[in-house]
Amino acid sequence: MEKHVVDRSADGRFFYIDFLRVAAIVMMFIFHVNMIFVAEWDWHIKNVSQSNVLMEVNYWMAFFRMPLLFFVSGFISCILLEKWSSRKFIAERFNRLILPTVIWTFVLVAPQIYFERKLQGAEYSYIEFYSTFLEFKWWPEGNFHWLHLWFIPYLFVYNLLSIPVLYVIQRVGVKFPAAMSSKSVSYLICLFVTVAVIPYIWLSVNYPVTYDLIHDYARHAQFFPFVVAGLLAYKFKVIADFLEEKRAVFLRLAFLAIVLINVVRWNGWEPRYLWDDWLSHPASYLFLILLSVNSWFWVMALLGYGKRYLNRGSSVLSYCNRAVYPFYILHQTVIVVLGYYVVQTADSDAFKYVFLLVACFIISAAIYHLYIHPFKVVRFLFGAK
Repeated sequence: MEKHVVDRSADGRFFYIDFLRVAAIVMMFIFHVNMIFVAEWDWHIKNVSQSNVLMEVNYWMAFFRMPLLFFVSGFISCILLEKWSSRKFIAERFNRLILPTVIWTFVLVAPQIYFERKLQGAEYSYIEFYSTFLEFKWWPEGNFHWLHLWFIPYLFVYNLLSIPVLYVIQRVGVKFPAAMSSKSVSYLICLFVTVAVIPYIWLSVNYPVTYDLIHDYARHAQFFPFVVAGLLAYKFKVIADFLEEKRAVFLRLAFLAIVLINVVRWNGWEPRYLWDDWLSHPASYLFLILLSVNSWFWVMALLGYGKRYLNRGSSVLSYCNRAVYPFYILHQTVIVVLGYYVVQTADSDAFKYVFLLVACFIISAAIYHLYIHPFKVVRFLFGAK
């Protein structure tokens, strides 16, 4: 089994990884604008009338947008750990991840909770609200949270865990043959996904999602295997090559899985709604397995097609790759603040949606281009290069 992917530019970039990282953040932006209008799911700001179509779009994207980001982060972490010492890696990750989380939780997250409370009928001023924010009582019971920034401290912890995991991968990897057949790689991938899915399913039915990092056991079981998969895909070229070779197979499997899932959903056959004691029925676990492997199918399909068709650089991609992290930090605050005013207008729902989609993107991009990108100190505060 070969240990180094060669599909990189002269300066060491894997352009398809950069492209997928940018695409995942753009999907997250669309996802969060959609959340104002989707039926069934609650969010910070909600339009009065809601859309089942946008609900289906978000339901689909929810399977792979975060797993794809965590896979990409594992891949990039492996590149950095190959170039840097562990000490430098930890220091760099702290500066790029923890400092922005602390700073922008107090500056950009607080307004989101304020406008959410305003829409719920709260009448206090922002100063009065902020005093409750500083009570550090966890939202939604209290007013303190990191909201969409949860991803960043989770990523920091996974980056730290990548150091010992990569050490084990390097020690075990030398025992693999220099080349492996597609059949052997497929067996290893099946084994890896099986080992990843089983504990996640058990934890997901026993522990709720908390987004508090410490007690979010099911989320860790869901996301960290994608980080490990990213480490493996970088270290062993045969894995990335296999995903590229079998990209159509994974796309067919992903499409089939989402169709089966929606047949169950749209007919009211979801186990938790069919039976009061749904966890005692074997069919429930088959459905949970289908939900889990669907995420893996979509991520592997995207990686395969990305490696095949998106592995070329451009000045636009380079700019976007630098911009997406500050854009991510900014975007939800822009959506919530602007959305607060837009949902209260008498305009049509279609106009509200298109306006928010376009305006929030332009505002977030403009803030980066005009106020973050030109200034080194501001870039540092946003964890940007």
